[in-house]
Amino acid sequence: MKKLGIILFILVFFLTGSSLLWAGGSDNKTNWSAEYIGILNRNAATDAADIVMYNPAGVMKMENGLYGNLSAHFIAKDYNNKINGTDFDQDEPSVVPGLFTVYKEDKWAAFFAVSNVIGGGEVDYKNGNATTGEAGSAIIAGANALLDFNQIPSAFWYTGISSQNLKAEAMGLGFTLGGAYEINDMWSVSLGIRYVKSTREMEGSMTVTATTPYSPYSDPLTADVAFEEEADGFGGIIGINFAPSDALNFGLHYDTKVDLDYEADVKRDTAGILPLMGIVDGAERSRNLPAVLAAGVSYKINPKIRVESNLTLYLNEDADFENSAVDNGYEIGIGVDYAFTDTLNATLGYLYTDSGVDKAEDMTPELPELNAHTLGAGLRYQMNDKLKLTFGLGHVFYDDASFVPAPGISITYEKAVTFVAFGMEYKFF
Repeated sequence: MKKLGIILFILVFFLTGSSLLWAGGSDNKTNWSAEYIGILNRNAATDAADIVMYNPAGVMKMENGLYGNLSAHFIAKDYNNKINGTDFDQDEPSVVPGLFTVYKEDKWAAFFAVSNVIGGGEVDYKNGNATTGEAGSAIIAGANALLDFNQIPSAFWYTGISSQNLKAEAMGLGFTLGGAYEINDMWSVSLGIRYVKSTREMEGSMTVTATTPYSPYSDPLTADVAFEEEADGFGGIIGINFAPSDALNFGLHYDTKVDLDYEADVKRDTAGILPLMGIVDGAERSRNLPAVLAAGVSYKINPKIRVESNLTLYLNEDADFENSAVDNGYEIGIGVDYAFTDTLNATLGYLYTDSGVDKAEDMTPELPELNAHTLGAGLRYQMNDKLKLTFGLGHVFYDDASFVPAPGISITYEKAVTFVAFGMEYKFF
């Protein structure tokens, strides 16, 4: 018991200066549709049903009818935690779907959408990462302090981590229901409500060993943990669309903060580590989804070329995150839509993302919130009066971030993400 107490004391001291598992950065996700992947700027778009998430008041510029839009993203995720020059990486892909429906009739419209608004899938660090490495280093330090206290020669002390792994997943589905109204040819407004159901899971293990064990003092020590968290909440959406001419369109929408209190369900914790990370079975902790203010402008240079630029603000500072240092984040970009023919369009877009997490030590090791440059391209084909197909391809170039959590330890976060998206929209009548 005394041995375990010293180990846990040092582990607490070590972890208080590092990122908690799900802490830091912007939580909001906006890559909901294939149309978005192709141009990366949709806040002033009026051409497809996915705009119920990007420019909900803009649906009043669509033709009368019932629309169904379905998208699926394949996301290749290459994440790397480089610790003292050694790579700890993962390449587990994710598939993220999105569903958007609109019914528009003259002066009014109703819409419904299901999309991922938090997280985006699973990561699997089969050989561990910064989280398991930091915990292992802390346990080694604590165990060796106890061996030193018991006057065990240093030749028998713990020397390293023999095995480690970590798997984590974060998803948050948003169910959006709302309506829009056309005031006149220039102005339209929208109002909606969003229900968010979020789940977060983690499991992992780590074993520290001595080169020359001195039983029972330096037998292998294993920490094995697994837990789940669930939360749900409601938020509102307000939108405005302004079209002073057929060529120029402005879109604006505000998504309110969604209060999310995650309740923990601990499956196993052999070393008592999770309470030190703020995870207690049955307890709740707050991790609200920040409010979003998004604006865009679209301009048709001629019948073939449309240009759109967006600015999206993530109001992280007002989200009341617990135990997290984070500033407001933003995205700014520009995209071009070119019509080859009446039925075939090509798109190209650029987006810069500032996550709002300025220091690497405040980032989540499993999903580091790095600033990024994104390029996207797409094709849209109108097969007939009812069916439209969309293909999108994008790549995210992340900025690396490094820090020194303790003397002699250097950690660098690296990421690269590639999106491939397919979508289809069908107009039922």
